[in-house]
Amino acid sequence: MNTLLRHVRRSASLICAGAALTIPGIRAAADDAPAQADAFPTFDSYIKVTGQDASVTGDKSSFASHNGTPATGAVGIEDLFYSKDLNDTTTATVNGHALEGTDDYLGTFDLSKDGIGSLEVGYKRFRTFYDGVGGFFPLADQFQAFDPESLHVDRSSFWATLKLAKDTGPSFTFTFRDEIRTGMKDSSEWAPEINPDAVIKAGVITGTAVPANTPYIAPNVLLLDEHHDIVQGAMTDKVGATTEILTASINTVNNNDSRDYVRYPNSTVIADPTVTVQDDQELTRSTSFQVINQTETKASSKVGIDTGLTYLHLTSADGGSWITPSYSSTANAIYATNTATGIYGGSKFDDYVGNVSLKLTPTQDWLAELAFRDEANVTSSAGGFTTTSLSATAKTVTAANITTSDDVTYSHYVDHVATPEFNLQYLGFDRLSFYFTYDDRLDRDHQHWINPFADITIPGTGATTMAAASLANTFFQDANETDQDVKVGANWNASNQFTFRAEVFRKDHQNDFVGSNDIIGTASYGALYVNGYTFTGVKLSVIIKPLPELTFSTRYQPQYGMMSVTGNTVTGGSNNEVTSGKASGQLISETVDWAPTTRIYVQGNINVVYNYIQTAYPVVVVSATTNIPTPIQNANNNYITSSGLVGFVLDKLDDIQLQGISTKADNYNPQIAAGGQPYGASFLEDSVTIGLKHKFSDKLIGDCKIGYLHLDDETTGGFTNYRGPLAYISLTYSL
Repeated sequence: MNTLLRHVRRSASLICAGAALTIPGIRAAADDAPAQADAFPTFDSYIKVTGQDASVTGDKSSFASHNGTPATGAVGIEDLFYSKDLNDTTTATVNGHALEGTDDYLGTFDLSKDGIGSLEVGYKRFRTFYDGVGGFFPLADQFQAFDPESLHVDRSSFWATLKLAKDTGPSFTFTFRDEIRTGMKDSSEWAPEINPDAVIKAGVITGTAVPANTPYIAPNVLLLDEHHDIVQGAMTDKVGATTEILTASINTVNNNDSRDYVRYPNSTVIADPTVTVQDDQELTRSTSFQVINQTETKASSKVGIDTGLTYLHLTSADGGSWITPSYSSTANAIYATNTATGIYGGSKFDDYVGNVSLKLTPTQDWLAELAFRDEANVTSSAGGFTTTSLSATAKTVTAANITTSDDVTYSHYVDHVATPEFNLQYLGFDRLSFYFTYDDRLDRDHQHWINPFADITIPGTGATTMAAASLANTFFQDANETDQDVKVGANWNASNQFTFRAEVFRKDHQNDFVGSNDIIGTASYGALYVNGYTFTGVKLSVIIKPLPELTFSTRYQPQYGMMSVTGNTVTGGSNNEVTSGKASGQLISETVDWAPTTRIYVQGNINVVYNYIQTAYPVVVVSATTNIPTPIQNANNNYITSSGLVGFVLDKLDDIQLQGISTKADNYNPQIAAGGQPYGASFLEDSVTIGLKHKFSDKLIGDCKIGYLHLDDETTGGFTNYRGPLAYISLTYSL
């Protein structure tokens, strides 16, 4: 849900971020505006220089993450494009931008020659901003932020592509790409925090605590250091009616990621001091080789055949550590627990895919496609790590009281996926067409793994104990997945004034997990459970144009779904399907475009979304004696977004544009904090901008915009609110 809200918020705020403030002129929207096109020509080659600044009151980190730009502003070249014909057959093109503040850079150079090919070299880098904050605990008005709170991740890419394409014969493409991702970002996983209302003695909650569970609301930050290289070669050739594409690539990955969180933030208990934990450090090294062969054959005017073969081989080596500070009430001290250190592991993956598609057009009114995709892969891996534990009776944190264990693990998966597909279209009616699609994904997976177990245990006294994997740690399981998707729809272009689209879809997915009953005593004995979901929905859209200058676009998309689970009687289940959750959603959207004259343009838009997830709250009964604990509360994710744009053509040299955007949600219920996490969000975010576009000459155009932004976020107790004006100016010069 956080991801969806972030998307909604950013969509509502892009108007106030850098180049996004440059709203396309209303001339582009008017169908009959030749005079306007003359006033603002389109430049073939140009440079656009911009500057942006804000005066934000409130949480500047929140402003940056919502709007994609820091409160300190940005300045630089927003866009540069230059193209020149070196001779009759050779063209050079340069494209790029460089914005200081947002750290957004792009530079590409392309040299192409007719009958020979082209060479492109480019570099791109951009920054994404994040707000390093945790959750808000409404019962104590407590809010947590990481230090530093302002976080960002930089993504960069360098590439070079050489294309050799003569007028006849095969064409070749060679590409090298180097991609890097570094920085810090907030995480959706939160760390444990002592309830400020709890009574604590020697690190143990001894009094009445509300909530009874430990709230997980502290900030959690991901530290990223990732490197990815791709080398690829491709050949395309046509022989008769068949076009063949052969591609080979080598991918290497070198990642070193970790997670930091604050344990017991702002604790007033001496026994539980605030500590920063580096958790889940992951080192990943992998190399993969992939070959893809595709063919497209036009057998006749009515029959076409497409085929594809793919082979992928991947090897990887993993490492890292997981060290968690823990408190010993007996020793009355904090000590570093090696939850998993010296992590090592290796895996091998081989994947084979074949697909064939038959396209039929028996008449000009019927289009049919039959396709089948078959995939098989094998995954093998093994590894281990070291753990430590302190004796429960230890009075001191010394080596003599610490036990060290070497844990090992192993897994082997064999997967086979078959996917038949069928598409059908009928175009026989005037202005009316029908379509039908169906696909069925059948996944049969045999899994064998051993949970991590201590094969060597060495206590502080030095005695060594060796052990083999117990049957309780050994698993044999068939994981079968069946996904069926079907949709049927129609497009009706009744006239130039009325267009109607309708589609009905259904998704039926089910996962079966079956243990091997013939291996008596293993942990997977009788381990059968089934989970799945079904969703049914409708997509409706209507476009009405009662007047040439007035258009109404309406969308309505309701959908409803159910999640279910089945437990086996061997493991205490009822062997009956139980509804574990329900979800329903409705999207209502209306857009109005109105250009009453060539000098005025009006656009309004509103989106109303109802999204409801009903869990099995308050309880799921799986047998007469066993119940699943109370799940999370039911969740709402309802919101409304609206926007309006008015454009005025003052004269041949000036345009004025006025725009407003608003997003509102009201789903936060702080009362749930008395017994769990108060999921849901409530906020109001809006902005208004006014801009002037002026033509100084046939070679120089200027844009100036002033906006005001505002965010009230009840979900964070108002700690991430911000407001303030934003100014933007740009000059575009024809080269």
